[in-house]
Amino acid sequence: MNNSEKIILHLCASKYGSDTRDYREAGYDVRLITKEVGVENYHPPKNVYGIIANPPCTMFSIARTTKNPPRDLRDGMRLVKECLRIIWEAQYDGFTGNYVGIKSSLRFWALENPGTGLLQYFLGKPAFVYQPWEFGEVATKKTALWGRCNDPLRLILTNAKPNNHGVHRGEGSDKRSIASPKFTKAFFLSNP
Repeated sequence: MNNSEKIILHLCASKYGSDTRDYREAGYDVRLITKEVGVENYHPPKNVYGIIANPPCTMFSIARTTKNPPRDLRDGMRLVKECLRIIWEAQYDGFTGNYVGIKSSLRFWALENPGTGLLQYFLGKPAFVYQPWEFGEVATKKTALWGRCNDPLRLILTNAKPNNHGVHRGEGSDKRSIASPKFTKAFFLSNP
């Protein structure tokens, strides 16, 4: 199977689609499911190869300081549940074979959210937690992945951790959603 036949779904993707840029550049069939499409309206095609989900973290983030609107965990979970529904639909349709030779077309899936956020109380312990500086970025943003994927190989550099724990990628909430390019490259290399 060549890369152009491998469907990668990017759920709750921002306009940047930064988490799947390496897949796009390698010629995969990347489909951005943005708020204009809406995960609540989406059903995956057959033979999905990989899924990366970025449900909004506004209700789960401990950095949330505004009380207007108040934190609403039920509303926050609404899109998380829709992402999981899509992952499950792809998984249901992807299984072939008998008990001994079970295979799935869905090779990996990952759901991303802040590593210090409240989503862990609903999904349990994350499969992988990282900081961008562990991959050579000069930034901190503890991030967690839940799912079924190979762990990206960390590039932990001596004294690489930034002294300023407030350094983040870009300004404002929209640009903060841009994934670390060095992390996404490591994820891609571990989950080709």
